[in-house]
Amino acid sequence: MQPYFFPYLGYYQLAAGVDRFVFLDDAAFITRGFIHRNQLLLDGQPHRFTLPVARASQNRSIAEHAFAGNLTRFLEQLRHGYARAPYFEPVRQLVASAWAVGEGNVARVCAASINGVFAYLGLTLRSDAASTLGVPGRGQARILALCHALDARSYHNPPGGRGLYSPEAFGQAGVGLYFLQPRLAPYHQGGAGPFFPGLSMIDVLMHNPPAAVRDMLGAATLEQAA
Repeated sequence: MQPYFFPYLGYYQLAAGVDRFVFLDDAAFITRGFIHRNQLLLDGQPHRFTLPVARASQNRSIAEHAFAGNLTRFLEQLRHGYARAPYFEPVRQLVASAWAVGEGNVARVCAASINGVFAYLGLTLRSDAASTLGVPGRGQARILALCHALDARSYHNPPGGRGLYSPEAFGQAGVGLYFLQPRLAPYHQGGAGPFFPGLSMIDVLMHNPPAAVRDMLGAATLEQAA
């Protein structure tokens, strides 16, 4: 998967269900995508945030991009929206730490926002950056090549990948193809308003203890491609 900045719970459910997770850091940067965007809950309503990226271009890879400026404004948004949340301070520190680890590089910061959450939850995510594996190719052919390079017997993808990958091609290659259906169970988001699913993982972490989040990671459903 492409690395995203603290994506929604379903992304983490996908990562939690595999033995090896590969960040496609050498994929093209999608300027209008969600690599550097997501939603938080501010004043009881979902609010889209965008971290500015310097000279963003779809002609360069994610790993070839850097964030512009620092994290000050974003941390102020977190304080505005979550200062009274029960886990505000440790999660604020987690966000700041991911930024520091990645040293402003978009791919590394985003990967740190995935790996860091697993560490915060007391879990281990064994991950690799695709750019370090030396596996060429594009699309389905490259995914299968990565699977073979890592001796994978199965490949897990979000449900949106059903239109991208052929069960027959995976079967011929000896790799099982599975799709993970996320489960975004409601949790208390701090106010009296309705529950808003699919926000950044930051929202989940702000309102839930690590043990509860660990349970959420195992709630998704895995289906083998027909």
